[in-house]
Amino acid sequence: MARYKNTLTPTGDVNDVHTRIEKYLTTEGFKQVHYKGEQIWKKGIGLMIGPQFIKLTPQGNSIALEAWIRFALLPGVYVGEMGVDGLLGLIPKKLLKKRVQQIENLLQT
Repeated sequence: MARYKNTLTPTGDVNDVHTRIEKYLTTEGFKQVHYKGEQIWKKGIGLMIGPQFIKLTPQGNSIALEAWIRFALLPGVYVGEMGVDGLLGLIPKKLLKKRVQQIENLLQT
């Protein structure tokens, strides 16, 4: 159950699309944080549902999108990452998958 990964080529200006995605993530309650040496978007602290993570990396004329949730062994004790598909962690995955689809739509408009 690895991270969800997709590389998309926006139909418009990469910087403009990146700005629209940042605005969307901020509206959804995500905050930019440093995670394992990378600048990413994070939502939640994981008390009830594992935190959600989204990483956007500009790559020339395209943007690499990664999304995952943390896998909890016990409440607040995280041991791994899960992508947006599969039955384990269905509810948080479904929420994150909806956001990933919205980001992908923003990349294609």
